[in-house]
Amino acid sequence: MKQLLATIILTILIVSVGQSADPTAAELNKIYTLYGKEDYLTAEQNLLILLTTPDPKLSYVYTLELGDLYFDKLHDYLKAESVYKSLTEKYPKHTNIADVYYRLGLTYEKEEKFLDAAQMYEMVATKYRKSQYSQDALDAIERCFKKNYQELVAKVDGFPITRIEYDDRFAQSPGSYDTYEKKLQLLNDMINERLMYIDALARGIDKTDDFKNRFAEIRMNNVFQTYYQREVINKVKITESDKKKYYSQHKSEFTTPEQVQAREILVRTKPEADSLYRLITTYDLKFDSVAQETSLAPTKSAGGDLGYFQKGTQPKEVEDIALKLKPKTVSAPFYSETKKGYMLLKVEDYKPKKVRTYKEASAEIENRLRGERIDATFKAKTNGFRQSSTITLDENAIKENRDTVALIDGEPIRQQRINDYIAKIPPFYRSEFESPEGKKRILDQIILEKTWLKELEKEKYWLLNAVFSQTEDSKKNMLIGNLRTIEVNDKIVVSDTELQREYKNNITEYKVPKQVRAREITVATESLALKIRQKAIYDKILFDSLAREHSIASTKMMGGDMGYFSEGQKPKEIEQVAFKLSKNQISKVIKINDSTYIIIKVDDIKNAYTKTLDEVKPALQRKSKQAKDQELYKTFTDDLRNAHKIEIFLTDETPKEELPKKE
Repeated sequence: MKQLLATIILTILIVSVGQSADPTAAELNKIYTLYGKEDYLTAEQNLLILLTTPDPKLSYVYTLELGDLYFDKLHDYLKAESVYKSLTEKYPKHTNIADVYYRLGLTYEKEEKFLDAAQMYEMVATKYRKSQYSQDALDAIERCFKKNYQELVAKVDGFPITRIEYDDRFAQSPGSYDTYEKKLQLLNDMINERLMYIDALARGIDKTDDFKNRFAEIRMNNVFQTYYQREVINKVKITESDKKKYYSQHKSEFTTPEQVQAREILVRTKPEADSLYRLITTYDLKFDSVAQETSLAPTKSAGGDLGYFQKGTQPKEVEDIALKLKPKTVSAPFYSETKKGYMLLKVEDYKPKKVRTYKEASAEIENRLRGERIDATFKAKTNGFRQSSTITLDENAIKENRDTVALIDGEPIRQQRINDYIAKIPPFYRSEFESPEGKKRILDQIILEKTWLKELEKEKYWLLNAVFSQTEDSKKNMLIGNLRTIEVNDKIVVSDTELQREYKNNITEYKVPKQVRAREITVATESLALKIRQKAIYDKILFDSLAREHSIASTKMMGGDMGYFSEGQKPKEIEQVAFKLSKNQISKVIKINDSTYIIIKVDDIKNAYTKTLDEVKPALQRKSKQAKDQELYKTFTDDLRNAHKIEIFLTDETPKEELPKKE
């Protein structure tokens, strides 16, 4: 290994007079294109050739790129460290040498040399304050500080778990750790996570194609989100002048025209309409109940409710009358040519025309302008990125199901790549992308991602602290999750015999008692309750309408609906009556106390039954798997702990009760 590193460094430092490189971004563009193809070996070979340039400026650039290749693409941190160190030795006074020290800090962190990493970050943050990475270095110092903190709560093969790290985890849910045993369990969880992480690395899980593909997506998303926040969202500024100008140009959009909320009844003949009008106005019948019983309009089931509407949204003859009616009044019958029948209207509410002031609309205007400018900025950057790549599209390739559907900088985009992309879309939405048009949208997305990724490689956004820390956390969590899947989840087997035994042993849990679904009307006097009951039984007025009009219970707006309930869930006075009634039967008046009288109507009855094994099988499987999961996980982590040296320094700080002193 030492000989290999020495050869690489020697190659970097050699200056060949007989060769020269094109001192333009074109050479690096070729390297970035190779990154897009994941052809890192060719990229390494090309960089080593480019390093024979006699131009020290270009030599610095290509050497730095080689170090980045080892660090970010090949994850060979020892090589990356050697390359970065060579730059600090050869170009100690380079304008951008702080960038190299910052990279060295990241490399040391990956190698778990946290003290060395902190020293590099401190140098960048203090000595090179004008560096583009000075703030990132400050943030990274805080991260390393947690690992360099002197007070430890545990060691795993000498790897420290510090008090400050432990306290951070504790602070996420302090109420969950109210005893020393629970605090110790938290620490053991952290120890197990460390053990699983190093075991996953030792097994090479991070080298598998599945892991690399999923991790690449997470990394790309972190890079993109950071770039989008910094270079798109944060670049958009909205001034007070911008907002006022927008308000004056779009004032009509902040004007709400006059509106009415109305109900309708539609019948075929005028005599029918006249008769209903007399009944409603003379006998005070509920308009919505009459609509439900007699109306021919689609709004019948909603009691004729047309909702709020403004001019231009209903037939003219309806609007002309509705907009002139006073709230709570009913129109005389009139003929509607549009609806082909005679109508009655009742206006429930009226809202006059309103113009929102600039102050009232200011926040919405800012959101509108910000959204528009963010979209425009994003599109401009996307178009610029596309222009920097050579894109070849075959319009018929998708329709004809050809293997290659496009080329980006010579790299083929294959039909299978589109199909793999579609397979990741949730099934409910997937069908709309399986047509040629849908696949074309997916292809556009793939091209967008590739062109953005290429440009962001140039910007080195993966170096930023926000991306680095998020990506590191994601990688650790993924490795731990994958290992747990292999050693625990995939080994869980629940047989039908086990499920049947569990079902029989707990059969009482699956008994469902008798249930009724009822509606209630609650009023303050017995006389009113008797009148309402008479209207419901003899006048055939709908129970839910009466509840909405008269009830003082919380179920009033739901037409008195109490939902399904079994014995023991409602007051006993109600249950004693409800469980004796037949479906659709209305009870006598139930007295709860001197100011509470209730009438109930049973809408539905569900008799008691026992759930079958098939009905409860999914729940039984989850329960059994959860129990086996905990058992297998404990066995696995116990084996891991036995194979490593673990030291625990957490002490029980719970105050002890003093024993009484003997006299």
